[in-house]
Amino acid sequence: MIDLYYWPTPNGHKITLFLEELVDAGHALEYSIKPVDIGAGDQFKPEYLAISPNNKMPAIVDHAPADGGAPISVFESGAILQYLAEKTGLFLPEDLRGRTAAMEWLFWQMGGLGPMTGQMGHFNVYAPEPIAYAIDRYGREVTRLHGVMDKRLAGNEFLAGDAYTIADISTYPWIGAYDKLPADFEAFPNIKRWHEAIAARPATERAYAWKSKVNPDAGKPLSEEERKHLFGQSSPTK
Repeated sequence: MIDLYYWPTPNGHKITLFLEELVDAGHALEYSIKPVDIGAGDQFKPEYLAISPNNKMPAIVDHAPADGGAPISVFESGAILQYLAEKTGLFLPEDLRGRTAAMEWLFWQMGGLGPMTGQMGHFNVYAPEPIAYAIDRYGREVTRLHGVMDKRLAGNEFLAGDAYTIADISTYPWIGAYDKLPADFEAFPNIKRWHEAIAARPATERAYAWKSKVNPDAGKPLSEEERKHLFGQSSPTK
């Protein structure tokens, strides 16, 4: 029913997390993984751009949309999570206040935590030479965002309140996303409690098992060709 165009990155993990949670909720959607090797430039192929015009991963194609019409494609991980939550009626509260909180924290991750953590990772892990200003700038901002999140979790089991929602699913992969930059759980004990609870969920283990299945070379140093495709050093039109 669902084609998931996927590579094992934080944004890719969001969607496998959601789909595997559906299994444990008794509302499984049949899905197939369509690998998008972003190191090889698959994201620039015309057939992929037809469903993900921003040449980013993930994307989905739903072959059985709720309106009964033709297959529908969705790109951007936050939009995909919202789409699937609305399709299934799960992991997005129905009440006004719960839904609003879940959407607030979903967009907080999409607009803040994800991009800032990505930039922190780039300048600390992948940049060809260290740039002190960038390392300090993004490191401080991620720490600030972790502080915001830790404060929220001091009074709530999950980001939107008592329920596990797409806000948590979208945020989890971005906490400690880089092995060389582990999250400071000593400074943020509420994030640690939250992270450990999600890591222990059976769906999380199954979702992350896709990593080695799809990309056995995950974690190895990038080749020059991979760097070109990943960091915009080659023209997608060539």
